[in-house]
Amino acid sequence: MPIPLERTVTVLAVAMALFHLLVASPLTLFPDLIVRGTHLLLALVIGFLIYGMKGGAVRKAIDLALIALSVVCLGYLVVNHASIVVRPPWTRDATPIELFVAIGTIVVVLELTRRALGMAITALCLIFILYGFIGPELRHIGFLRPLAHSGVDLNEFVDQMYFSFEGIFGVALGVSTSFIFLFVVFGALLQVIGGGDFFVNVTKAATGATRGGPAKMAVVASALMGMMSGSSVANVATTGAITIPMMKKLGYPKTFAGAVEAVASTGGQITPPIMGAAAFLMAAILGINYQEVITAAALPAVLFFLSLFVAVHWEALKHGLQPLERVEKGATMREFAAGWTFILPLVVITTFLMMGYTPSLSAFYGVVATLVTPFLRRSTWVSPMVLAEGLNLGARAAVTVAIACASAGIIVGIVQISGLGFRFSSLVIAFANGNLYAALFLAMIAAFIFGMGMPTTPAYIIQATLVAPALVELGATPLSAHLFVFYYAVLGQITPPVAVAAFAAAPIAGSSSTSVGWRAFALGMPAYVIPFLFVANPVLLGQGGWGELLEVLSRSAAAIVCLSIALTGWLGGRGLGWIGRGLLMLAAALLIAPNHVLSAVAIVLCIAVWSIQWSGWSLHRLKGEPRD
Repeated sequence: MPIPLERTVTVLAVAMALFHLLVASPLTLFPDLIVRGTHLLLALVIGFLIYGMKGGAVRKAIDLALIALSVVCLGYLVVNHASIVVRPPWTRDATPIELFVAIGTIVVVLELTRRALGMAITALCLIFILYGFIGPELRHIGFLRPLAHSGVDLNEFVDQMYFSFEGIFGVALGVSTSFIFLFVVFGALLQVIGGGDFFVNVTKAATGATRGGPAKMAVVASALMGMMSGSSVANVATTGAITIPMMKKLGYPKTFAGAVEAVASTGGQITPPIMGAAAFLMAAILGINYQEVITAAALPAVLFFLSLFVAVHWEALKHGLQPLERVEKGATMREFAAGWTFILPLVVITTFLMMGYTPSLSAFYGVVATLVTPFLRRSTWVSPMVLAEGLNLGARAAVTVAIACASAGIIVGIVQISGLGFRFSSLVIAFANGNLYAALFLAMIAAFIFGMGMPTTPAYIIQATLVAPALVELGATPLSAHLFVFYYAVLGQITPPVAVAAFAAAPIAGSSSTSVGWRAFALGMPAYVIPFLFVANPVLLGQGGWGELLEVLSRSAAAIVCLSIALTGWLGGRGLGWIGRGLLMLAAALLIAPNHVLSAVAIVLCIAVWSIQWSGWSLHRLKGEPRD
């Protein structure tokens, strides 16, 4: 990017960050439509500058025309916000100007979506728009007849997409404006002032002396980094640059090293208190406080990282890997003492969230705390330019989230105006024959299809609109149903064939994207079981007493550990083999359901496998051989 253009983007990005800080301040109050319109306008302008077409004057002219169209269409919304809010829906034909600004907004949103997020979500938006207009014709196509509807005319379409809070400017963009943007800026600021290095150094010092230290460091560091960024690819880029080379140096296969980082970084999106952007959307859709979401997500996140921690530990034993050499270790307390102030911004955000403040206000105080933190100690001082760079990087990162939310708003608008949500839920219930677990399996498959190559936020919005209502109708609690689809939207980052987190880790590991993707999928397999666990046992989401919670948590942890060991294929100092793996997988499956008889059978199987492996016999073959 040429230097003048880079400076323009930087100025706009910093201005966007300051605008959102002003909006979130407890001293100001702005109309929603002005804030959302300005948010999308700045995102579009910055986005077209960042993702401008390469080439000659014609292509540059196209970019400038798209920027001008964005300014005109969104400027109309901001200037006329008062009349738009009270505009009666569908009572009159839209004027030529109204048609122009509405359709123009859809065009620029879809074009920037194509450039920034790829063709998958753009094509999906176009399919949904087409579905809105040809709904009546589907009655003549046999297998599509259940999806037929009365149709949407142009006036209804324009009103839904542009002149209401149920289309582009709906809940998704509202959450991006109010919550997500400042949390992304918070994470970027915390990293540029040294918070990222602090967490990595402390984790290295704490885990380096154990077997497979770098892999465990990747697990813990990615969880901590995820609390700041909520982005799988960003976590891979930051922690992976350190942990993957260290894992390879220690002796881990390069494919496994990349897979560990990809899975651990993906887990950052489900790690409270700052989860992925979709978690804020979940709170808004369910109409609950964000702290309820992070409270419910806490134990599943523990189970996720427990499974990964067990897998890397047994993999280290399997390969006979030793701890880091002492020269590579750090003193945990010394590292902590050198940068403990970097924890303060996280403490501020968590405290305000737990006290019941809105995520927006909590993020505002968190950003303010992050701006102040470097100056609490002389050793951590930074220049104002570093802080400006943090605002710049945060705003740039948030642009893609804003565009994803705007394009997802198009899909949600069509779903609502056509009644597709009800029809799709009815189809899921019919195919599942009224069985919740069958519906959960279908929902998982649908999540893989809808989320293939798609960012977590739009993938979650689509599934929350189409799939979650069916799960609720079949008996799942609303929170567990939405967490279920949220988890699989996140796990789409490591699900082949388009596993974007694995694709980011592969070049660092020096391995192929395909091999890292499939290894990450296998390594993260226990995580695919966790959503079934908390739907079957809602107590894992904090919905029950302490005694019941302890029992369910122990059973769930045992299931996750069994599955992790089975996938690793190593126990008691020797290979486990397919018989042992199969028995442990069966035990894990039996531990999912809240049934004491099945749990007892699972425990017997675990004890049997463990005893045989440690007694000097191996389940690697039908006949045993002496233990080394």
